[in-house]
Amino acid sequence: MSAPDDLTPIQSEVAAQDGAVLVLAGAGTGKTKTLTAAVVHRIRAFGVKPHRILAVTFTNKAAGEMTGRIRSALGGEGTPGWLGTFHGLASRQLRTEPEVAGLRQGFDILDAEDSRRLVRRILKAMNLTGDESGDLPAGRDPVKIIANRIAQLKDRLIAPEEAQAHYEWVIAEADRTGDPVDAAGLRLTARVYADYQQRLGDANAADFGDLLLWPARTMQRDQAYRDRWAGRFDCVLADEYQDVNHAQYIWLRLLAVEHGRIFVVGDDDQAVF
Repeated sequence: MSAPDDLTPIQSEVAAQDGAVLVLAGAGTGKTKTLTAAVVHRIRAFGVKPHRILAVTFTNKAAGEMTGRIRSALGGEGTPGWLGTFHGLASRQLRTEPEVAGLRQGFDILDAEDSRRLVRRILKAMNLTGDESGDLPAGRDPVKIIANRIAQLKDRLIAPEEAQAHYEWVIAEADRTGDPVDAAGLRLTARVYADYQQRLGDANAADFGDLLLWPARTMQRDQAYRDRWAGRFDCVLADEYQDVNHAQYIWLRLLAVEHGRIFVVGDDDQAVF
């Protein structure tokens, strides 16, 4: 097998492992290089077709570098068709079957600023445009707070109709333990989230959180949908695994549920969460 780069013996040994593989190593130890070598090994040694490999990372730059390394190692032969960022690949999945999110073909994707602008319009419609409302934290940007909370709900795979119950549980737990909690702000967020998602649907639009929320939730709840997508791949690989959130973890796990061949690399000392 030709390798994407010169590998150490341990990197070569790790890249050749099959099944469910978790690689933990420190900064600068060649984790991404090892992941790239693992992709090449699955194609060359295991005979996996490139189009049946899903490899994911966090940035377009990293995805581009991985693609170049794999292409070089394979002598210009085919590289995995499903190699990209979490949001890029999940967007591709959602565009294939947008109805799982209540959307239609050709839906738009809002960026973070678009999302905050929509939250601002909803607060204005509720006559809650500033700190003086009493339902929003004084001295802080209510639009940013609520937009971030909505993004966090989606990262936890919590749909709009579940947000109120989720926050009531959070508030009850805080009351039980004596921890501080912005009960009014959380309840307001649940109200805004419902309106926000309704407006997205009416506009045939999704935000970044939707790209993973709806495919992951649907794979959890619809076996036929899960079988259809998990059946597309013979192995799943992920870089920077220490930084995956709940939605990303569930998405990866369910895509690998049929074959159990998942290869992830990370450094728990660099975890964001």
